[in-house]
Amino acid sequence: MQKYPPSKIIQLILEGFEEKVLESGILWECLTCNQCLKDCPEEINFADIVRMARYKMRQSTNQNPDQLIAHKGIYTTISEIMSQPYINPNRSLDWIPKGCKISDKGNILYFVGCIPFFNYEFDDMDSIAVSTLQILCNIEKEPIVVFKDEICCGHDIYWGQGKLEEFINLARKNIDMFERAGVSTIVTACAECYRTFKVDYPKLFEDFDQKFKVKHIIEYIYELWKEGKIEFVGKNESEVAISFTYQDPCRLSRFLPDDNDNDITEIVREIFKEFKKLGFNFNEMEHNKSNSLCCGVSSWMNCNEKSKALRYKRMLEAKSAGTMMVTSCPKCKIHLSCVQGDYEDISAIEILDFSEFLINHIKVIDSNKKGEVKN
Repeated sequence: MQKYPPSKIIQLILEGFEEKVLESGILWECLTCNQCLKDCPEEINFADIVRMARYKMRQSTNQNPDQLIAHKGIYTTISEIMSQPYINPNRSLDWIPKGCKISDKGNILYFVGCIPFFNYEFDDMDSIAVSTLQILCNIEKEPIVVFKDEICCGHDIYWGQGKLEEFINLARKNIDMFERAGVSTIVTACAECYRTFKVDYPKLFEDFDQKFKVKHIIEYIYELWKEGKIEFVGKNESEVAISFTYQDPCRLSRFLPDDNDNDITEIVREIFKEFKKLGFNFNEMEHNKSNSLCCGVSSWMNCNEKSKALRYKRMLEAKSAGTMMVTSCPKCKIHLSCVQGDYEDISAIEILDFSEFLINHIKVIDSNKKGEVKN
């Protein structure tokens, strides 16, 4: 079967050739970045169609995409193992910042995600978790809930491989953990975890969004800033003025419903505009917001020469915009950093998570708790 654009694939399905589309296996190659939804006059969610098709391809045609899964399927295999009923991870909490009080019960949960597992192959990934939790601990008066036995949200096996049963098992286990801990607010720094909790879990469990409020760390910071509980501070004397840009993750820029309470693509830029007043220089890349370029390896799928070319193109855009790229998705940081090792002309660009960028530039101004957030 020839390779067709999404519009042609939709046409083939409507004309009765669904089985041929499924048997061809072409939909394993989709990045599920939802770039096509942005330009679709009928607002067809092609990524959603691909996700459902991948489930069907496994069930009806017995297709196995193992050769397309990055890093020999290590991370998706870990997720599948965690979906089993009696598997409970025993994660190390050595990364917890000194002086940061945590608990196994409470109102606010920091959902770390799979970052601790990424450390086996990728450098300094713990820094995202450390920075995020340190921000929470310095702002909140109560201990933050961090699970030693936290499991994956299920995003990668759900979207990448169409493994619905395993995803539902993970969702049920997570919800049970949330309820036993008495959690009411879930904060995450991962774009994929955020989308999964904000959209996918409520589709399966009708009362999920009634029980739990889900916030990306960007939303959390923005709301406190607008409430006057924190303020942003400029660079210290040892820092030079920098020009930076922002990588919009697919899951935050094209995967959230239009009625989302906070438009993350806009509020993060409102925060960055404040930083411009503090001596920083924020510049947009050529492709930004809902038109941003994907990092190319969503759900650990399709890490190949085509996705590498996409990442290289994105890094050239970042180079034109500044010396630093800020993002809010651990996988964006991993994959865009990875391609830097192959091209010297983009190797000097610093890539930071939003929490890493912000950690030294927040001051708590709540009357009962003042002081600058420190590393």
